Amino acid sequence: MRLPWALLCLWLLAGAAGAARARTRRELAPGLYEHGVYDAGGSYCQRGDVCCHGRDDGCTVPYLDTICYCDLFCNRTVSDCCPDFWEYCLGIPAPFPKAQGCARASRTYPSGATYRENCNLCTCSPGGQWQCEDNACLVDGDLIDAINGGNFGWRAGNYSQFWGMTLEEGIRYRLGTFRPPPTVMNMNEMHVAMDSNEVLPPHFDAATKWPGMIHEPLDQGNCAGSWAFSTAAVASDRISIHSMGHMTPSLSPQNLLSCDTRNQRGCSGGRLDGAWWYLRRRG
Repeated sequence: MRLPWALLCLWLLAGAAGAARARTRRELAPGLYEHGVYDAGGSYCQRGDVCCHGRDDGCTVPYLDTICYCDLFCNRTVSDCCPDFWEYCLGIPAPFPKAQGCARASRTYPSGATYRENCNLCTCSPGGQWQCEDNACLVDGDLIDAINGGNFGWRAGNYSQFWGMTLEEGIRYRLGTFRPPPTVMNMNEMHVAMDSNEVLPPHFDAATKWPGMIHEPLDQGNCAGSWAFSTAAVASDRISIHSMGHMTPSLSPQNLLSCDTRNQRGCSGGRLDGAWWYLRRRG
């Protein structure tokens, strides 16, 4: 008599497990419209031309950062219908209040939508207002216009590779030379006596003075390694000048970044005196 009881227990356990498995992730989801219908004017079921009868868990359309459904099962107490399901598939108004959107460039965006204004991220709040970050940007369009509108003897340009970066990011990634130690800062100045007939020129261009011996500047990218790039460039030019153009090497900033590790931080910054010490001692 024990065998039928064992079978009955197994059957009950299997039924309970089956009932537990019947509650899918979709049924346990909280729904999409606790705070109103986002993007109520958007085209989802209509764009996909889908309206499914009964329950069809594959009858979905991408919706913001998730999915929405266009089957009749979505129109239950906990709704996961697409915003246009009721109007397109049922021909009735949506039963939920429409969440306020944010206007921009003659378009209305749903709550949670974002866009970037240079280096600042703007987010559409539930109240229908854009809320933007207030970072100082590395490239400031208003500042460029103000400079170019004045008479300063030079013109500012919009370097697109810097657009979208904050001033803090520019300092962190596009510079990189640390202040020298006190022993270097306290070095004595060099004084040179000029003859009475010597006159300093109004301008000086090394490329004109030593044609073919001055190297083009390199782009360090988003690597705070100006200490290595400037040292390698100056050393390259000095070798070319002192060899009268017989040697015109392009010394490697990467060698300094990778190998000069004594009190240096690679693409996170370094010191010029340490770079020159490395070139002098290690070559």
